[in-house]
Amino acid sequence: MVGVDVNWDQEQPARIFVKVHTLPYPVGRDASGAIGEAYGVDATPTTYFIDRQGKLVDRVEGEQEAPELDRRIDALLKSK
Repeated sequence: MVGVDVNWDQEQPARIFVKVHTLPYPVGRDASGAIGEAYGVDATPTTYFIDRQGKLVDRVEGEQEAPELDRRIDALLKSK
């Protein structure tokens, strides 16, 4: 997993969020907006699920509950 702080989010509140929630994955800043534009990010958070072959299999806008996120990740890890 990797997190990307898109350019329309304010950088300092995003840094505080990462620190307070002790996210277990790296988070980078998309200061130019190029990443968000390339992936069609319209809302935050947006989660992209990519399979082992690098194919986008699902996209979810908005927050997700941990059990649902775990279920989706487990399904990807078990897929061939």
